[in-house]
Amino acid sequence: MADASLPLFQTRSWLQAIPDPDTSRVRLSAAHDEWNHVCIALAALTEGFFAQEGLRNVELVTLPEDSGELLSREAMQVELLANGNADVGIDPRTTFVLEANSEGRPVCIVAARRKTHAFVLFGRPGMQTIDDLRGQRLCQSMPGGATDVMLRQVLTDSGIDPERDVHIEYSGGAMHDSAGTGEGFRAGTHGAAILVTYRDQIEGLRRDGFPLLADLRTRYPSRHDRCTAANQNFAQQHPELVKGFCKGMIRACNWVLDLTNAARFKEIVIEAGYLKSKREQDNFDGLFLGWQDRVSRDLALPRDGIDLIVDEEMRAGRLPASYSVDQVLSLGPLKMAHTELGIEE
Repeated sequence: MADASLPLFQTRSWLQAIPDPDTSRVRLSAAHDEWNHVCIALAALTEGFFAQEGLRNVELVTLPEDSGELLSREAMQVELLANGNADVGIDPRTTFVLEANSEGRPVCIVAARRKTHAFVLFGRPGMQTIDDLRGQRLCQSMPGGATDVMLRQVLTDSGIDPERDVHIEYSGGAMHDSAGTGEGFRAGTHGAAILVTYRDQIEGLRRDGFPLLADLRTRYPSRHDRCTAANQNFAQQHPELVKGFCKGMIRACNWVLDLTNAARFKEIVIEAGYLKSKREQDNFDGLFLGWQDRVSRDLALPRDGIDLIVDEEMRAGRLPASYSVDQVLSLGPLKMAHTELGIEE
């Protein structure tokens, strides 16, 4: 359904093994060329979940890291959706979708991306509250990453100005390296605090006396700073395809979360060209097992999870006070998917 051409921007893509030439292609996009962003959709392709739902000509396009900075790739992903070069985005930044929608661009939110942000903020021994971070040096890999966004948000909501009250340094290192940053934090080289999500890291830091400053699992239980989005015209004209996409992804999510499929899933990840670096290998088990808490089994999107982001955007002056979340939500196909799969709302 997407336009045949893409803007000049470096990408890589996967197709179903035997795409049906008699059906229009549905193009999915991912701003992050990382296995933990891409491979549930790849499982839906390789294991036939999309095909079972009538989607027999699907292409998944990713934007590799060397094609641009993180925020540039994420902005490009929403631009691809708005221009009709992609039909569905599987990992877009919610704020970019909201801002584009508020400007009249044809983008909408059709489902959740994940269930929750399962981050926990730890400080150095001797700290007691998050207020002890004032004046401290904090380390992040790059601006706009998930931990950077959540760190800045919890600081702001705690009355700490991320620009004035702390010193955030960016290393430019790779994302999704919890194992490496955890080692650096314990060694005292990763600043005064760390956001972690692996269960064993959380338990280990608590056991070893590092103070828990904020538990984002309970503080932001439904904060959806990533979502599943679509070109609005595509969603309105082809609700059956969006429903089929949602059903295929829900089936894939549940298949991946069934640990009896772990070996086959890892094969999919490796066959797609991932797990070549030591960073990916060291972090795979922690990220994968962490999905038991973070990945949604039904792609349900609580309205308050988007309302929270809208409120933050309004306070930051990036959305007008008159903006309504109803402008961007298009959850009809997801509800149809739930009905057909027997999922209660």
